[in-house]
Amino acid sequence: MRAPELIHKQRYSYIQDDKSRLYIVTTNSKDFDEAMKNIHPGPASVNKLDLWVITPLAPAKKEKRP
Repeated sequence: MRAPELIHKQRYSYIQDDKSRLYIVTTNSKDFDEAMKNIHPGPASVNKLDLWVITPLAPAKKEKRP
């Protein structure tokens, strides 16, 4: 078993798992539609999920000791 590869395109990214399921990541529905046109998944059911990506706003600061 190998880890799935994340494929980056200009306005979307996607992963295909070992069961041929596609996971498409976009920031809006227009880019999702473009991804579907370009990838051509064939007959498929689409389940849209919310994805929350949380990143730090800035590096942690070290406290100065008196």
